[in-house]
Amino acid sequence: MSTADYGHAPPARIARRLHHYLDPPDYVSPVARRLRAVDGLRLVAALLVVAYHFVASGAGSTRGAWEMPTTKVFPAAHHLAQYGYLGVEIFFAVSGFAICLSGWGRSIRQFTASRVSRLYPAYWLGVLVTTAVLTLSPTVNRPKSHRAVLVNLTMFERPLGVSEVSGVYWTLWSEMRFYLLFAVVLFFGATYRRVLLFCLVWTLVSIPAELSGSALWDAVFEPSYSQPFIMGVCLYLIHRFGSRVETWAVFGFSWLVEVHELARRSTWTSNALGWHVSWLGSVAVFTVLLTLLVLSVIGPLARLDVRWLSTAGAMTYPLYVLHDEIGYTAIRAFRHDVPRWPLLIALLIALLVLSHAVARWVEQPAGRWLRRFLETARRR
Repeated sequence: MSTADYGHAPPARIARRLHHYLDPPDYVSPVARRLRAVDGLRLVAALLVVAYHFVASGAGSTRGAWEMPTTKVFPAAHHLAQYGYLGVEIFFAVSGFAICLSGWGRSIRQFTASRVSRLYPAYWLGVLVTTAVLTLSPTVNRPKSHRAVLVNLTMFERPLGVSEVSGVYWTLWSEMRFYLLFAVVLFFGATYRRVLLFCLVWTLVSIPAELSGSALWDAVFEPSYSQPFIMGVCLYLIHRFGSRVETWAVFGFSWLVEVHELARRSTWTSNALGWHVSWLGSVAVFTVLLTLLVLSVIGPLARLDVRWLSTAGAMTYPLYVLHDEIGYTAIRAFRHDVPRWPLLIALLIALLVLSHAVARWVEQPAGRWLRRFLETARRR
């Protein structure tokens, strides 16, 4: 039917065509296999965060692990490592894609069991191991109280007003809020139209939520970090249903809002590090990483079938929850006996080996057991 024919078409036919446009059938992606490049990008994001913590941020303060500013410890490398904070942004974008991938077509109970079994086993181990390390060697930071550790095991320590056992755990509450928001969509059933509307509404609501300064709005909508999640969800819609103008429009609008947010975050990072972190540099690094994610989902990188990338992706979450305080403590212990670069490389290798062991022998089996337990409890 041509455009001119719409004026004479029966209303029911127009309604069917409009419904097909807004709720298109599932698009059969030419890449049906696992997106291994996305797994690899997850590890890249984790390594960026590790570099930020060990080469640029608090580990290099006069009271930190190196006991001197990182500008002296790593006079050249700290200029690159300062942008490692953007690894968190890419984590959130990958999470937006992955949650749609794992939650599409599932019930609320199935989605909850999937997320709990995925997040909690490695996190519980991270809380306990970090607490043990800080208790045995409280040289850089002090261990939290017993009450704080127990509250941390819920992953709801931030809304309960309790500080995190490790500074990196703040991102997990942001993830949790995204899951809770997306669960509302799953309650009504995930469709192209509903998920795209969710992205658009969340983007628009984040703007007044950011301006209002309301603690309640911030707790519900997470306006500061909503845009990477939204872009990840849009990428999933493009992957599943194909490229559509309205999906790319929401993706592009969300990117523009994120560019504005990066001005705020680059200023905050500058204050935290004690030197200027370029906003344009932050935008450039984030855009390059986001482009790699796009290419990993719908571009030539989506055709990569290198199995070890999935192994690398499985190490990402354990590496994230374990590296912070353990790394600081190790740096403080060996900084005088081992040159800085060999120490950093050895520490990274040790953390990667530990993360692989946790992923294979703790996270995966414990996750399977926890999922079976939750599903059995649901049936009962």
